[in-house]
Amino acid sequence: MIARIFLTTSLLVLAACSGGHPSTQASAATTNANANASAEANVDGVVVHASAAPTARLNTITASRYGIPVDGDALLLLVTVRDSHGDGVPANAVQLTAQSAVLPDAPAPLSLRAITTNGMTDYIAVVSAKPPASVQFKIDARKGSATATMAFTQDLLPR
Repeated sequence: MIARIFLTTSLLVLAACSGGHPSTQASAATTNANANASAEANVDGVVVHASAAPTARLNTITASRYGIPVDGDALLLLVTVRDSHGDGVPANAVQLTAQSAVLPDAPAPLSLRAITTNGMTDYIAVVSAKPPASVQFKIDARKGSATATMAFTQDLLPR
């Protein structure tokens, strides 16, 4: 239980905060390996925030427990789903699909794994990439007929 709280807290600390207001339109960002790329959207009152960071920044004990490699050859995608007050929503409140591409490769589907802690469900995926690399992420969120697409790129540099 403590490890889950620590993982969620660690991942949220790694997640960069979006400076703008949530949007149902596509949001995009590009950043370097020293910062985390992120995007955020509001889907019918549900705030979806996605960010990516090098797995080498994770705590090794927590990363090991969840099967996340902590070497320098991967990025962690974290997608959080909350209500407008920052509280958890049911795991099925929003349907998510994700894609990633290690440029210049074509995008491929990305399997998101749910992690639920204290009533809050986050989704993670690990993308392997040999540094230096630029990894493109695209996340589609749907709640009923409301949809949003988020896209951003995260660079992975050698340590």
